Amino acid sequence: MPEHTIAFHASAHPDTCPSVLSQLYGLRKKVFADRLNWKVQVRNGHEFDHYDNADATYIVGCWNGQPLAGVRLINTQQPYMVEGPFRAFFDVEPPKHPRLCESSRFFVDTERASALGLATQPFTELLLLAMHNHAQATGMKAVVTVVSAAMSRIVRRAGWHYEVLSQGQASPGERVLLLSMPVDEANRQRLLARIGTPAGLDLTVARFPASAPQRFIQDLAS
Repeated sequence: MPEHTIAFHASAHPDTCPSVLSQLYGLRKKVFADRLNWKVQVRNGHEFDHYDNADATYIVGCWNGQPLAGVRLINTQQPYMVEGPFRAFFDVEPPKHPRLCESSRFFVDTERASALGLATQPFTELLLLAMHNHAQATGMKAVVTVVSAAMSRIVRRAGWHYEVLSQGQASPGERVLLLSMPVDEANRQRLLARIGTPAGLDLTVARFPASAPQRFIQDLAS
């Protein structure tokens, strides 16, 4: 892998070696349990749940092979979080369609990025773009997700326009939104325009994520 590069990789759970999953789950524990104080399942320094299974695909953003960002995607034809732990938050039926996937566990490790001198790199926007590109390449028509009001504004500012399917409360005073985020060329172009051409990126940004799981595994495990 070339030095001093940002790259995003997509890998299905069954294709991802244990060492890569360990890094990913460790970062999720740091972000969701330690920093955000979410009530998530933690074991041996890792955050994972029963949705981390053969139906999951991960998109991971790396700097020189070091993971810094990630998101989990699950097709809504399979069991997913909106029809599971998030079901009670909303008054609509969880959508299910073969061309609809759910995103969850979206994170950027801002502390690690800052320590590496990457605080100004648009990792959130790049992860959104990689997620959109992967969804588009796999024939998805939309991505559904549950977000806070603050995160919904971040997604909108990044250029991904969406529909609010429902609103609810995860806990008293904690408003959450169920979004349907269309996968289309207009959203992709807005994401690209927002990212621009920051230092450290080349033209491959438009094609993130890399499509070969073996390359992903070798980059991180080597």
